[in-house]
Amino acid sequence: MASSLQLSLDNQVGALERLLRVTRHRGFQVRHFAADYQNRADRIEVSMQVESGRPLMNLIAQLAKQVEVRSLQVKHSPVRVQ
Repeated sequence: MASSLQLSLDNQVGALERLLRVTRHRGFQVRHFAADYQNRADRIEVSMQVESGRPLMNLIAQLAKQVEVRSLQVKHSPVRVQ
């Protein structure tokens, strides 16, 4: 199942790399990734869509442990029927 995540990260060296590493290490494939630097807050706003047969809560729990993650929102994508 595909899910969309919205994250806000502190702008720290390696923050985006850690985010992607944890996501892939937990068995999720990144289907879409976009990042935007917010200068006034010194934050990086990330939007990504991930997909896996594994429970999404496994990924969320690991991402929430990352020091630079300030907020995380999950939006499930609609199911596609082919």
